[in-house]
Amino acid sequence: MTHLVVGLGFLVSLMLQMGVVSRLTLLSGAADLILLFVAAWAIQDRFRYAWLWTIIIGIIIGQISAMPILMPLLTYGIVTTLATLLKSRVWQSPVLAMFFVTFFGTLIQHILYILWLQLSGVSLSWSEGLNFIALPSLLLNMMLVLPVHAFVQDLAIRVNPTGLEV
Repeated sequence: MTHLVVGLGFLVSLMLQMGVVSRLTLLSGAADLILLFVAAWAIQDRFRYAWLWTIIIGIIIGQISAMPILMPLLTYGIVTTLATLLKSRVWQSPVLAMFFVTFFGTLIQHILYILWLQLSGVSLSWSEGLNFIALPSLLLNMMLVLPVHAFVQDLAIRVNPTGLEV
């Protein structure tokens, strides 16, 4: 049941990302609902299959985005690693962990993307990439942290009542 909910949640997030969120830009940056979705599920205590879904989501996003398949896999892998480490060792507050993972995950994602674009020959300087894409995207992602976290946490509680682990 959990896999069905995560799969449907990912599809809904993907459709919202492609249809709505990607069109709501600030300068040239846009929020990444999929990154937030991956981070929110990885932070949940009741969910053990975060790596499986990280790989599945990374492969799907890699196939439909303009970036090579390695970039989403690497980015979402780093996000899942951060979330898993914070969940198990450092913080007991999932909301603070979600803010932390979103902040650093977004920065790492955009640094990797800017680096890849520069290596591919695209004329994009670090200052332009950070000022016009990364920082506005970071602000938009931070604005969406609470709604996405609340939605995923509510789904996780409804799918897996207390005492059950999947």
